[in-house]
Amino acid sequence: MQNARYIFLFATLLFVQTVSFGQSRQRWSFGPRVGLNLTNLVGNSINVPGAPQGSNGNGSNELLPGISAGVGFVYSDISRFGFGIDILYSQRGNKAKTIVNNVEYTGINRVNYLELPITGRYYLTRGGNFRPNIYLGAVPALRLNGKGTIKGGGNEISVNTTEDYRTADLGLTGGLQLNWGTGPRQHFTVDARYTQGITNIALRADDVRNQMITIGLGYSFGIGRQYSPDDRKLPIRTR
Repeated sequence: MQNARYIFLFATLLFVQTVSFGQSRQRWSFGPRVGLNLTNLVGNSINVPGAPQGSNGNGSNELLPGISAGVGFVYSDISRFGFGIDILYSQRGNKAKTIVNNVEYTGINRVNYLELPITGRYYLTRGGNFRPNIYLGAVPALRLNGKGTIKGGGNEISVNTTEDYRTADLGLTGGLQLNWGTGPRQHFTVDARYTQGITNIALRADDVRNQMITIGLGYSFGIGRQYSPDDRKLPIRTR
């Protein structure tokens, strides 16, 4: 719980700082985001739910598809630099197969999060209808709930695993976004990013971390004043 407070205090302070910086220039956009997560749990403590400790060494650990959905804010400067902040519901977890006593078991770990990707962006063009950008950042996330399901030997068992996971997670992310203008101050976006968890998310294991690829779509609407390339970056008051 203490780690959760530290992670979200960091995220809140960074959000306030970036909003204060951006308000002096007012080149914001806002809109919905939806995407596909391909997620995995990695580390030395990965097991199929209900299978003996270490039995996954005889099996495989596979990507699990999930949903990513929410809203995003992006600030883009007259220069090539900007930043983005998203608020997303994100389904994570993994799918694992193992063999115990000649019986194959398939387990699904599903852990759902509320995540807050905070990214710095570099735009490959200064303007125009097509403005791709690359980005790097941090992804603090709050655990919502968890569920584990195991199938094998003609049986299926599901258990609530929420209390098996820590309340917060922190990851690092990087990706590419393609951005097309579709109308006055409106853009359609496609982006792909990779996120690697850097904290242990399990309460009863020493090393379990999130790993995720996200393919997303979005639509953005400009808000606030829009500057042209000939404008000064900061408004200058005349005396």
